[in-house]
Amino acid sequence: MSGKLFHNGIFSVFVPEGWNCFYGIDSEGNTSPKKLHIYKDAQTEFDVFSKAGLTICYYGKGEYFLSPKFFYDDVQDLEPFVCGKHRWEGYTCTSLGYPYTMLTAMSDNATFYVMVLTENGEHQISLQDGDVRSILESIEACE
Repeated sequence: MSGKLFHNGIFSVFVPEGWNCFYGIDSEGNTSPKKLHIYKDAQTEFDVFSKAGLTICYYGKGEYFLSPKFFYDDVQDLEPFVCGKHRWEGYTCTSLGYPYTMLTAMSDNATFYVMVLTENGEHQISLQDGDVRSILESIEACE
């Protein structure tokens, strides 16, 4: 599978060919390396509003993570699964009418929270897609 390894000093992740990545913003509106958008067919940062993709949020050791599960509609739990070095737990849901798959993986040094926007207009992805699996299995915290 072709693509590139994205490494920001906090975590690394594989970005498949045809996908692009952009930093997200924190709660104060600042660009944050702890939040990364990886979207299929995205050309600019604004494509996160019109394409399907993943948002990876990193919480380091000592940072508190609280699942926002109770904020969403139509929540359905998923069976935990192993992909890459992580055991992922999660659920499907809708947020403002958009379908998501939300995943969490915890280790001794980090928690990863991944929001998969599975459908946006005619753009669709799923957990079964090879590209999505390659992204999930590649996520790794820097030591």
